[in-house]
Amino acid sequence: MGDTARRLAATHTLTHGRNVSLLERIRETSLRLDPIVHPEIEGFWAGLRERELRVQVCSRCGTYRFPFAPVCFNCRSFDATWEVISPSGTVASAVTVHRATGEQVWASHVPFVSALVDLEHGLRLPGRILCSCGEAASRGARVRAVVLAAEGAVDVHGFAHSCIAPVS
Repeated sequence: MGDTARRLAATHTLTHGRNVSLLERIRETSLRLDPIVHPEIEGFWAGLRERELRVQVCSRCGTYRFPFAPVCFNCRSFDATWEVISPSGTVASAVTVHRATGEQVWASHVPFVSALVDLEHGLRLPGRILCSCGEAASRGARVRAVVLAAEGAVDVHGFAHSCIAPVS
């Protein structure tokens, strides 16, 4: 991650009365490609802009959905809302990428850890993990969701291991 990263943390209260930690915003100095932001999942991207990890929740049956979709895979309803969930999770599976393939803009990021993370809420999300000690590549490693921000780019989610200390 390096000394150039800037981390911000805060807490706010949702209408449900529970405290939810805002995601740390970590600045990336290396160039990267922007994701394609589809209008049907704008709620996820809007959450990242507001430093929240949001997922779809079916308005009819209450199923939390990932991958995001226009129709609930449980009850087939088209109605959904976006709810903030806890950013804490554990690594389910990880791989360390040592060589960039495809778009060479990723060459400045290698090596990096890419993983599937089981969130406390029960969903499994993919993402890049920031880690300087190597432990995040191990199954069961604790991580937290963060916002990865690059100047002039779309904010994306990622995860950070405890070796990447938050600024208090």
